[in-house]
Amino acid sequence: MEIFEYIKSGLSVLSEIVNYIGVLILMYGFAKGLIQLIKNETSKKKNDDFFNSIQNLRSKIGLYILLALDFLIAADIIDSVIHRNLDELTKLGIVIVIRIAIGYFLGKEIAEIHEAKPHHKKDNSPQ
Repeated sequence: MEIFEYIKSGLSVLSEIVNYIGVLILMYGFAKGLIQLIKNETSKKKNDDFFNSIQNLRSKIGLYILLALDFLIAADIIDSVIHRNLDELTKLGIVIVIRIAIGYFLGKEIAEIHEAKPHHKKDNSPQ
């Protein structure tokens, strides 16, 4: 086997590992968010600020999605090194652009959620 075939095989395995890590991060974030949602909904002490608790949960899940997208994009970039025919590179390019666009707009939405959060400043002024 030629050295380039070994490199190609190694990159293929690496791409799969990075892809699985991205999916695991996505599943972990979803499970964590679902558990938190169930806790919020079944809590005996209902949260008075339901909107803010949901927005906080959305931003946490969104961060996991963004992290997972970073891994999935990295796997796609590795795949682009392996697959050199035009058809597969075109498909990969489209997937990468879609994932980057999703990541960009999700990042903006998370930033807007954090900016909209009421900031409770402690009043440390002498009285």
